[in-house]
Amino acid sequence: MASPADDPCVKAQQHFLFVTGPLHGHINPVQRLAARVLAANPGARVTFSTAVSGHRAPAHIPVPRAAQRGDGGVLHAPYSDGYDDGFDPSAHDARLYRARTRDADRASLAAVVARLRPTVTRVAYTFLVAWALDVARDAGVPAALYWIQPATVFAVYHRVLHGGGHGDALAAACAGGGSVELPGLPALTADALPSIVSAASPEHPMHGAFQSFRDLFVDLDENRPRVLVNTFEALEPEALRAVPELEVVAVGPAVPDEASLSPRTTDDTTEDYMAWLDTKAARSVVYVSFGSFGAAGRGDEARPGCHRPAVPMGATKQDDEKEQEGMVVAWCEQVRVLSHPAVGCFVTHCGWNSALESMACGVPIVALPHWTDQPTVAWLLAERAGVGVRACAVAGDGVVESGELQRCVEAVMGDGQCAADIFSMNLEFRI
Repeated sequence: MASPADDPCVKAQQHFLFVTGPLHGHINPVQRLAARVLAANPGARVTFSTAVSGHRAPAHIPVPRAAQRGDGGVLHAPYSDGYDDGFDPSAHDARLYRARTRDADRASLAAVVARLRPTVTRVAYTFLVAWALDVARDAGVPAALYWIQPATVFAVYHRVLHGGGHGDALAAACAGGGSVELPGLPALTADALPSIVSAASPEHPMHGAFQSFRDLFVDLDENRPRVLVNTFEALEPEALRAVPELEVVAVGPAVPDEASLSPRTTDDTTEDYMAWLDTKAARSVVYVSFGSFGAAGRGDEARPGCHRPAVPMGATKQDDEKEQEGMVVAWCEQVRVLSHPAVGCFVTHCGWNSALESMACGVPIVALPHWTDQPTVAWLLAERAGVGVRACAVAGDGVVESGELQRCVEAVMGDGQCAADIFSMNLEFRI
């Protein structure tokens, strides 16, 4: 009798390996795409891998049912970056971390690839783990970059990191508050550009990130992997065609619907805030969240990075009697909140995952971008898609004052034509 290894069906089985860094904002879209690939290829094996610290993180990430561990689901196979308890900026040196993990990552993932069965046949990786392409190439396995930011950001980076005068034009736009036209893209104002494009100077605090992206795009030019982008044609048609040198394919939006989430992510806290939302009128609640890196700021009404409660439209919290009008939670299942009919507006830092989730749920957006790709996301939401408005910060310090925030909330939740138009556009993009 032939052994299982001799079975031609076993030999032909596809095995997709998804690799990302241990950040929630990266784990989310990768797990979602992995679950989608498994659903589309039920006979395949799908494995998800991030650093040990990412696998050990609390189960605060809504997991698609198809991505649950165990038979029939996505296999989890962590690699070690040498910091299995996580990177602590108060205790660890960032430069030493980058140098140490550069070698540890590769060696550990190579060992994971070598022991996985059936043999890995495809690898998809995100930009923070660009070294995974080397591991795949050494193993003789085709690989694709999974770009988890907008296609517009990808195209901008490609142009600015390839010279041709585009970098100078971008620098001038950033310095003068003007706009720039890049091949294949609509005109972009300075406040719509990703912040890293202005970090070319070695003295800039984000220069390390600028160098990392430059290295990534040099590697893309040399190896020409397929680029999978978490976006969709209707939102970014020009950007998806703006880099003809590479095969760029839209595979988004990678967002779960509420029904697809695993019930294991529901706990007493979830029941508390969902029950609270059940008591509110339709489209009356302002949901405010600034992602997993947020921290309350000193006296700020809405500085990027602060947390504020979800508050029904028109409510105040000036005394204890009004306390029930708002609710503060350390964490929530965002898709479930955005899917609730009581939520009428999302005040967001414009992380790409949050933006796609809000569009998929049809919730109007007040955009408060801060850095990296967030300014471009805000431009896409407010100017291109028309599903929200962008709040204007006080020049120089990034603070959005209460009056401006109130104006924006009323613009998307009020009775005027602006709110009606935004609501109509959200219905068009809703999944």
